[in-house]
Amino acid sequence: MSVPVFDGTSSNPHDYLLDLDTDAMEKYPDVRSYFHYIGDLAQDATDPPEGLEARKAYDSDLVRKGREYLQAARKQGHG
Repeated sequence: MSVPVFDGTSSNPHDYLLDLDTDAMEKYPDVRSYFHYIGDLAQDATDPPEGLEARKAYDSDLVRKGREYLQAARKQGHG
C-alpha cells in the first residue's frame, strides 16, 4: 500500500483511501492530524495534560479515538 499524501497529485484513487480497520494509518502525519482532529471533536472537552510524555500519550489516545470513531461511523453506514 502506498503512503497517502492527500496533495491531489496522484491519479490513483487508492492513494486516497484510509485504512480504518488497523492502526497502520495512525503513524502517517497527514492522516494522524485528521484522526487527532476527529478524536478531539468526538470527546468531551478536556485540557491536555502537562509534561511531554503525558501529552504524547494524550495525543496518541486522541488519534486512536478518532480512527475508532470513524470506523464505527462507517459500520453504521455513515461516510
